[in-house]
Amino acid sequence: MNPWVIVGGVLGGLGVFLLVREIIPAPARLDAALARLDSAAAPGRHGSLALRLARRISAELPWLPVPSADLALLGQDRDAWIASKVTCGLLGLAVPPLLVELVSLGGAGLAWQVPVIASVACGAGLFFAPDLVTRVNAAERRADFRHALTSYLDLVALERGAGAGPTEALEAAAEIGGGWAFARIAAALDAARRAGEAPWTALARLARETGVSELADLADIAEVAGHEGAKILDTLAARAASMRAQAQAAERARAGARSTTMVIPIALLGVGFLVLLIFPVLDRTFGAG
Repeated sequence: MNPWVIVGGVLGGLGVFLLVREIIPAPARLDAALARLDSAAAPGRHGSLALRLARRISAELPWLPVPSADLALLGQDRDAWIASKVTCGLLGLAVPPLLVELVSLGGAGLAWQVPVIASVACGAGLFFAPDLVTRVNAAERRADFRHALTSYLDLVALERGAGAGPTEALEAAAEIGGGWAFARIAAALDAARRAGEAPWTALARLARETGVSELADLADIAEVAGHEGAKILDTLAARAASMRAQAQAAERARAGARSTTMVIPIALLGVGFLVLLIFPVLDRTFGAG
């Protein structure tokens, strides 16, 4: 039996199943109603087919692993991230068959297993590509956040040294600094002030959302100062110095790793140069024999 007939039958059956499922009315769901209200309140934001499919997948597969901390740090939406995975996966599934068709037009024939295996491998690889991109971008973003947090600790210490209270020092230091990290801290503190919460609670929540543990340490220090009135100038200065030392050590390790990787191409160039020098001698020696 032709395998393409089997594949066509499976796809046709899946299409009929999906059609029947969409025709038969399903019971109303609260999360779907809230999603429709949200999409109606913000028209055009979630209107693409990929986003609608991502929302359906997110609703049907709540156990799907999502890097929530990385997405929160990058400011990306969960549904948009799932949509990018679905789009990349479908693109990976579609590219190998198209390439095989182009090759077949030139007269070269391939077994049906080749496009199927290539399509599955390419689709799986591109489906997980957004995970790698998100992880790398979030790591860089988290390192930038730590650099900004070091300056924020110094500013908080200066505000405390000028006589400001713990809450006023945290808020004033966030308003002084510039950049997206200071903006995130200022937004979290502003939301806590509007909600009547302590600022260290907002910092601890932001630390959990972004995965920056050093921010949680600052929240603990500020909480101790707020409840017990302890002097935290020396503690903040020591924590800032420790973070700078860690950042310098990480930079040195990264520079050492890059220097080590540069040895490989240099060694390959040297081997190639030696081969070019020795090849004429070997050619004359073995060619004459």
